[in-house]
Amino acid sequence: MEMKYKTDELTDEIRNLGLTTGAELVGFASAEKLEKGAPKGHKPSDFLLNARSVIVLACGRQLNEDRDYVYKWGPNFSLTYIKLKDGIGQRRKEARRSVEAVKNFLTKRGFKAITEMHGWSGVLSFKIAAYLAGLGVFGKGCFVVHPQLGPLNILSCILTDTSLKYDTPLEIDVCGDCVECIKACKYGAFKKVSKSYKWIPEKCRCYDLIMNPVNLKWTYGPCNSKCVNACPIGNHLNLNF
Repeated sequence: MEMKYKTDELTDEIRNLGLTTGAELVGFASAEKLEKGAPKGHKPSDFLLNARSVIVLACGRQLNEDRDYVYKWGPNFSLTYIKLKDGIGQRRKEARRSVEAVKNFLTKRGFKAITEMHGWSGVLSFKIAAYLAGLGVFGKGCFVVHPQLGPLNILSCILTDTSLKYDTPLEIDVCGDCVECIKACKYGAFKKVSKSYKWIPEKCRCYDLIMNPVNLKWTYGPCNSKCVNACPIGNHLNLNF
């Protein structure tokens, strides 16, 4: 089936489809590259046997600060109240549509396509996939930053068994002397090592599980990614600030 399609043309069609159905950026990476160095259980082949390509769809900081938090300290963080800001829910639906559109496009042409929806991935490293796909670089705060859009807040991955034209990782310094993300962290999750900074996961409060008392579902907080929101790149694009 794959031989019926020219790699360049298929890649261009997928990119255009993603961009016209809700994604702000679409990039492509070799599944083999993502396979290297990934721990057992988190490789593309653990998700889709014979995976060849990773398609990454991203939206930038227009989706920042999508929740309002009212937080009170407690043993299980059950007093955290969460509310999606007006308009954000609709944009998240648009981002989901782009993923489904690309997935359906592939499956209708006989290719296998498995989706890792945006949010936290149980298998793939979205950040490394986005970097390999040329959508941004790792800033001082260890999140992926696009040179124009800023932090990429919505990342989705599609694994497929077809070969595509792969993008090249960006080799640029987006941070310079800026340390706003480091200063924004109140939990000591960054440690200076020589001229760079190391992220300390166990001190990061972004990953604390907290319960939404309205729908009784678990989500992450309580810091609401203040380090990400402090990044000045793309600030003028964020209507929520």
